[in-house]
Amino acid sequence: MIGTIISHYKIIEILGEGGMGVVYKAEDLKLKRIVALKFLPKNYSSNEEAKARFIREAQSASALDHPNICTIHEIAETDDGRLYISMAYYDGETLKDKIEKGAIGAEEVIKISRQAAEGLNAAHKRGIIHRDVKPANIFIVNDGTVKILDFGLAKSAAKDQLTQIGTTIGTCAYMSPEQAKGDDVDARTDIWSLGVVMYEMIIGVRPFQGDYEQAIIYSILNEEPDRGCFTGTDCPPELADIIFNCLKKDKDKRYNSVSEIINDLNPAGGSSIKKRPSFNTKRQLTVYGVFLVVFLLLFLLMNGKGFLNSIFNAVPSPSPKHLAIMPLNNIGGGPDKKAFCSGLVETLSSKLTQIEQFHGSLWVVPAGEVMQNKITTVSDANKMYGINLAVTGSLQFLMDHYRLTLNLIDAENMKQLNSSIIDIPSTNIIAFQDKAVIKLLEMLHIQLQPQLRDVLDGGNTSVPDAYEYYVQGRGKLLNYETPGNIEEAIRLFKLSTEKDSGYALAYAGLGEAYWRNYNMNKKNESATLAVKWADKAFSLDSSLAPINVTLGIIYSGTGKHNIAVHYFKRALSIDPYDAGAFMGLASAYENLGDLTGAEVTYKKAINLKPDFWAGYNNLGVFYCVNGKYDEAVEQFKKVIKLTPDNPRGYSNLGAIYYYQERWSDAREMFEKALKLDKSYTTYSNLGTLYYIEGNYYKSVEMFEHALKINDDDYLIWGNLAGAYEQIEGKRKEAEAAYKNAIKRAETTLKINANDPEVLSSLAGFYIELRDTANTVMLINKAVEKGSQNLSVMYNAAVVYEHLGDRDKALKWIVNAIKNGYSRSEIEHQPELKNLTEDARYKAMTAGIKD
Repeated sequence: MIGTIISHYKIIEILGEGGMGVVYKAEDLKLKRIVALKFLPKNYSSNEEAKARFIREAQSASALDHPNICTIHEIAETDDGRLYISMAYYDGETLKDKIEKGAIGAEEVIKISRQAAEGLNAAHKRGIIHRDVKPANIFIVNDGTVKILDFGLAKSAAKDQLTQIGTTIGTCAYMSPEQAKGDDVDARTDIWSLGVVMYEMIIGVRPFQGDYEQAIIYSILNEEPDRGCFTGTDCPPELADIIFNCLKKDKDKRYNSVSEIINDLNPAGGSSIKKRPSFNTKRQLTVYGVFLVVFLLLFLLMNGKGFLNSIFNAVPSPSPKHLAIMPLNNIGGGPDKKAFCSGLVETLSSKLTQIEQFHGSLWVVPAGEVMQNKITTVSDANKMYGINLAVTGSLQFLMDHYRLTLNLIDAENMKQLNSSIIDIPSTNIIAFQDKAVIKLLEMLHIQLQPQLRDVLDGGNTSVPDAYEYYVQGRGKLLNYETPGNIEEAIRLFKLSTEKDSGYALAYAGLGEAYWRNYNMNKKNESATLAVKWADKAFSLDSSLAPINVTLGIIYSGTGKHNIAVHYFKRALSIDPYDAGAFMGLASAYENLGDLTGAEVTYKKAINLKPDFWAGYNNLGVFYCVNGKYDEAVEQFKKVIKLTPDNPRGYSNLGAIYYYQERWSDAREMFEKALKLDKSYTTYSNLGTLYYIEGNYYKSVEMFEHALKINDDDYLIWGNLAGAYEQIEGKRKEAEAAYKNAIKRAETTLKINANDPEVLSSLAGFYIELRDTANTVMLINKAVEKGSQNLSVMYNAAVVYEHLGDRDKALKWIVNAIKNGYSRSEIEHQPELKNLTEDARYKAMTAGIKD
């Protein structure tokens, strides 16, 4: 093209070539100036939708006018329809070229980073995210000015890049974790990428490396960058802090905005850096329940059909095998495929769980447990569950097929033991599950015996569309608390049954979805439909343990505990290791008043998996609920012994010590839990403890810590308000916190307008703001919907005491104590001081056992 005239531009020479096209130096014949012309890849010109999308994005970016952003002059196309951009031409070099010459000194790193941050900040203020910040897109003019290139290209490119085989390592290495997983991104994805660039400038290499794309993505999602690499450099600790704050895997723990980075880099000039505090910054107590070294495998050969084969390495997996399957990275599928990825993890976990009965050394953490606790890294899974193996991987949505990558990880030493790639034509998606499970069994060195084949084949469908809808439905149901997901799961399961009217598991999923819906809206119609579809599943295949468990859960939830016992026992006769069946059976016995049967069932589950912490935790919670605090202490100590890095054991043990009024021991446990995980619930528990002890300033501090992590919990806002209420001169702060509590509680009610706990809490907030009308309306509704709920009983007592109705307050507080509410906690609440000193209270509670 050299010498060619395109429109009013004469091509002079080629400047560079990359994934986003070829760049030429050209003369603008009209304005007599030198420009850079970037010609976009042909696929942008051949696809009208992609072309229109690109033009919209580039037009938005062209409006950016900032000294640290490359100026876009024009967006146009050639006579044959090829898109190109005319940009300002600068003499200098890319940051990529500069880094290749050697590591850069800290002072220059600060100057480059500050200017790049200024450019990003200007774009973010206009709502434009770059999405592809990397050294090749940062240009350093000869006078030292930094220019960010390619604004407006990355958003259009993102989907196309991720649906190509072999995304370039250079691009992949700068992706944020949320970008690598295919999740929605915001400005914080650029903050991550800037952190990677800053690290690379100091050290000369990128913080996340690998020989191929999936190895890099694994590193981004699971490995921490090495801070030790900074030893021996001139990088001050404060600059290292900035870099590592940018590289927090949880985007909520990164800088909130680029302006904060600019502030820390000291825009006043010089290389000095401002020091910044670490980002890791109810009255109702919370008790938790349960419910790389060098890769040894490289991609080698492709056969004539393009199927990528895998080779197993010889590294054996340990025995026993304690396993968790981590969330799959969604590559190129966009948000609409996220549910399929989640559902595939759930179905794979379920199949492996059913194999536990044939391999006593194997147990698998349920996918729902991993999802609900937001466990995304192998190290976190190892700490939380005591696993020694984990499966990580990705699902890549390509043009005509799907690619599933599976990695078997030694969770204790963070070494990859094995890896495999499965390619499935998009027309044969149904083959995914069996091939994946068989491959996992091979990786685990578990022989595929005939009885295992029976388990794998159980409940399957031969209709690809039915399978795809079913998997998506499971994915939606895993996140059932997200508004709209239950309704979407119902729709997907219905589509699945329409495609295959004999698909038993799809009907079971439909029954479970309606049951979740009933729990949210308490409409009898939902419960009726739950029973209907679960019964339909049973009639199609009564030999599947999960279908029997689903029926047991539904019947138990509708008060038919004897029928529930029947189905849970059937499930255990099919699969004696089914954890859900044990939990359901124990709960059904408990609801029938058979505490001995419940206890025996929990202990049976422990005997089957004596090295699985969850069984002890479940039994501990059972003892706690039934006031057997000493026995609960023993169980939670076993949880800690099995998983000493699991914060749940310490937090639960702290809760028991709290109920026993062993407050110094409770504080010690909560503080140990916090060292392992800055959990907002543990901060809240500490706030509750300080409140009971009368240390209201410290209580406020703890609740505020909790709210920095999660400000959506209405209970913590209410607890904060209550603590302020006890401090003289803090009434205004208390009122503001009560208003925040009301706002959050009313948002929660949009999910379930009849939730009695939320209604009774709201009544308590409104009475503190002296809104009697709303208080009376809400407490009446709460009592109507949940008169047997302990929290409702307690809140009703508090509300009626505030309303001056001592008789009703006594009635509800006595009911609460009779049903197991902690008398000690009640008698240490300042708002109930007058009530608990009433002679009638003492007489009415005298005969109640603690």
